Amino acid sequence: MPLTPKNYTWQQRFSTSDDPHGEGESSDIVLRVPFAGNRFQPDDIFTTERFLKISRSPHYWELFLCDSIDPDASHCSILENEVVFELVKQNPTVRWDAVELDVPRAERTALKEHYLAQHQKHLEERSKQRAVEKDRKKKDEIHRQIERERNDRSAIDTLLEESKQRELKRMELAMVKEYRPDPAKHQPASRSSSSSTLHSTAEPCVPDPSPPAVRCSGTLEVTFSERTFITPKRESMEQAEQEWTRKQAAARRAVGFADDDLRPDERNPEWLKQRGDTFFQQKNFLAAISAYSAGIRLTKDYYALFLNRSAAHLALENYQRCAEDCSAALELLQPPVEANRKARVSCLARRAAALVKLGFLQQGYDEMVAASRLDPEEQSLRIEVDRLRRCMDEQSESDD
Repeated sequence: MPLTPKNYTWQQRFSTSDDPHGEGESSDIVLRVPFAGNRFQPDDIFTTERFLKISRSPHYWELFLCDSIDPDASHCSILENEVVFELVKQNPTVRWDAVELDVPRAERTALKEHYLAQHQKHLEERSKQRAVEKDRKKKDEIHRQIERERNDRSAIDTLLEESKQRELKRMELAMVKEYRPDPAKHQPASRSSSSSTLHSTAEPCVPDPSPPAVRCSGTLEVTFSERTFITPKRESMEQAEQEWTRKQAAARRAVGFADDDLRPDERNPEWLKQRGDTFFQQKNFLAAISAYSAGIRLTKDYYALFLNRSAAHLALENYQRCAEDCSAALELLQPPVEANRKARVSCLARRAAALVKLGFLQQGYDEMVAASRLDPEEQSLRIEVDRLRRCMDEQSESDD
């Protein structure tokens, strides 16, 4: 049973206003509640405009105020043997004759709920104001950052323009200095020398050679012989390359077959698909991928080859390749009709599984939902959608 202390003391402190046009004295309330050996924390004390409460087991104390206070300006001190409230009135000029409002026991619960609702509304408004203020500050910071970047770009452009103008001026002065005639070579000769030079033969003026004409543009075509390796062919490496090619052909035969080993009647995409399906049922996934890939090299328009190869990649945990094959198959399954609905469901579900394994939980969930909507009667798809939704909820709760 909670221990509710009844004795408390309060005091009304007055201070004279310095404003000559004031309405008189202002005052605040000092309220002392004794609690011997208390271990209260700030969260144990609740304060609103008209209601005070201290609650920590086994103690409980509450008080309905006779008038309104300012909770934000008021202060509470937790001392060793008492709790001191310094309450600031909303109207400082009003003199309180009592600090506690006499409320009948039957009305106390409803009044507390009313005060709590008002306090909750006040907290929500304050939270909205803080969010608006935070958003405004964020926008102001963005505007300031944009302005700083604009100023930086303007300063850089100014420096570049000044450097450009200096360089142009330097080049202009260099050109003028280069083509300016030397005055020492063109000084007028004396009269005696001039008369003697009248009969001399003048040296011919050799004109500067004109610059060559601009050559016409053209296109050179270069062809290369077909080559398996990306490096240039060298005679010293030819034997090693042939040996490597033979080893790779032997490896392909070991996992399934090589294209060169196929008979003309076996170069059929449908036969290769059936061959790959046989390998897949035998859980020889590498051979299945080899067969499907050989069929794809013959034709890239057969969606079943991409769809079945994606299943083999998924079994080998090659999730990226699985998602790519599913996307290629979906592009071939156009336009979407009832005849290819089941194939589109398989593509979407398999790509969803690959995306989830790659860590893209939201994208995988969206793909699985789309597959479930295409085939609403498939129970396994609905179960998988529910499982992915629970995973997303758990991830969001862990992030919070």
